[in-house]
Amino acid sequence: MFDVFTEEIEVLIKDGVANLYWYRSDLYKAWLRSGVPQEVANMIYNSRDSEGRKLTKRKQMDRLYNELREGDFNRRLEVSRNFVRLLIEHRNFTPQDEKHRIEKAEHCALKLKAVIKEQEEQKEYRDSIRRRAFKASKETYQSQLLHLRDDFQCYTELEPQKRGYALEKLFPGLMRISGIPVQDSFRIVGEQIDGGIKYDGHYYLIELKWAEKKTGPKDIGSFYYKVDGKLDARGIMISMNGFTDGVLKGLPHGKGLKIMLLDGIHLSNVFFGMYTFQELLEHCISHAAYKSELYSPHSITSNKGARA
Repeated sequence: MFDVFTEEIEVLIKDGVANLYWYRSDLYKAWLRSGVPQEVANMIYNSRDSEGRKLTKRKQMDRLYNELREGDFNRRLEVSRNFVRLLIEHRNFTPQDEKHRIEKAEHCALKLKAVIKEQEEQKEYRDSIRRRAFKASKETYQSQLLHLRDDFQCYTELEPQKRGYALEKLFPGLMRISGIPVQDSFRIVGEQIDGGIKYDGHYYLIELKWAEKKTGPKDIGSFYYKVDGKLDARGIMISMNGFTDGVLKGLPHGKGLKIMLLDGIHLSNVFFGMYTFQELLEHCISHAAYKSELYSPHSITSNKGARA
């Protein structure tokens, strides 16, 4: 059915429906079947012109659309679509009287079919453009992710200090292809901040660690202090070699949760396409919100398809 209701379609409906029926009573019944309110149908059916004669079927259709225009647009659209169905689904265009010009109704039905077909072709064309654009954007993400993955694998061969600097360059790139606003690393008085992101209306400070040893409680405490001193901030610490048992066992639960912990397995799963970083964030946020868990499981199969 048509998507765009134009003046051309309205004229075809008026001419077509007016000539489809020979008797006014049949036209009246068609109005009711098509969703015209009965009080409107009664009023128009009983209307007369200035000389006291009943309105022609074509003038009744004009009057009907004047009334429909004064009311709800959706009702007008529904009635119009039902009128179009009456015309294009009609199969027997046989006149009921020698004066019955039903060929006009048939002509209008053919024209409406052509208009609908053209609109459907235009819609399909627009949809195909959207599909191609979506596919291209997805291919772009995958191809860019592949480049980052190659870099990531190369960085694993670097010495610890260089790996840390490389991660500070790699992470912003991952955020950019993921469509997440990112702030590169910066320094303020007394603090070095590895970067930040904005996600779902919240700001997250980022701490990146790629050392030989696992991250311990002291580093967690230092990062928490940085986060706690910022307005409405949250924090994400990514420790590529994971966290000591003391950290994981001593993680706080309940009030005052401000940071989430990720490790190299989380990030590797993103680089290797197991899930997107948005899906990882949703997974971590839900665990923190519902279970007070700052360190989330690596598998997020159940969260696949969460909002980005």
